[in-house]
Amino acid sequence: MMDSQALTIELDDEQFEAVLGDNLLSSLLSLGADVRYGCRAGACGACRLYDASNCESILSCQTKIASSMLLTRQTPAESSSFSVLSHVYLYDTSIELTLLGPSDESFGDRVSVSLPSQELSKEQAHFYECMALNPAGAPLKIVLQKNQLSDEDWLQALGLIAGDKVEVQLSTGVRKGRLLYEMDIADATVVVISSPDNAMFEEYWRESLLDLTPSFLGHFTLFDNNDLTLSLADDALIAFLQEALANSGNTPLQLIYHGQNVSAKDWAMLLRPLRIHPNQLHFVR
Repeated sequence: MMDSQALTIELDDEQFEAVLGDNLLSSLLSLGADVRYGCRAGACGACRLYDASNCESILSCQTKIASSMLLTRQTPAESSSFSVLSHVYLYDTSIELTLLGPSDESFGDRVSVSLPSQELSKEQAHFYECMALNPAGAPLKIVLQKNQLSDEDWLQALGLIAGDKVEVQLSTGVRKGRLLYEMDIADATVVVISSPDNAMFEEYWRESLLDLTPSFLGHFTLFDNNDLTLSLADDALIAFLQEALANSGNTPLQLIYHGQNVSAKDWAMLLRPLRIHPNQLHFVR
């Protein structure tokens, strides 16, 4: 039958047999592919892949398999050398880098960074996606996290000093610095909820949101669990939201979820009893 036709999906250096008409993200996840995802509703962009067959960026959660596909996790971007301005240790597992280079990125924009290596050519370099944390017009600020880097690159990061060069890939053809403005949360009451791996971004969120609204009501980190959906049932999270609702007065409470692997449907189940409408929830990967 046509519906059971097997098609080959190549994702970077792996191949998977998928079925015509199936959802691309669901199919890849069921086959064991390592694909990031978040809301599964096309809002957060976490599952974005680059379709090299058609030279376009796609959201895998919104894509039906119609033919064999050649995909990559790395969207083509322009690469430039940036100079390290400062290098600050955050705990034992992350490093804040401030970089000077040709960038108009600001808070929420995505960039990819490669550390200098004597063993790898420029074409073989490993690029790590990061979120820009600086305000508009300031030098690019990012955080490198140990659990996202290879052991060799983490050692390279530890050894960086002011004046060292790193390669930075910048997205082209996209609007920059629009994350918070597109949420339309100016002067709104806002809380941020983070997945465990994003807990260390709390101060960056606080600084950015207080520039936009005086009513930032706090930050909450989900309980660390292999299935983050289960973390939504945490009594502490529900109490945090109830307190924020009480403090928001007559203003609708806006929620920002900074993380992945929790769908919009799962969030809706949590928020419905609290009378928080799904359009008050914003996803950031």
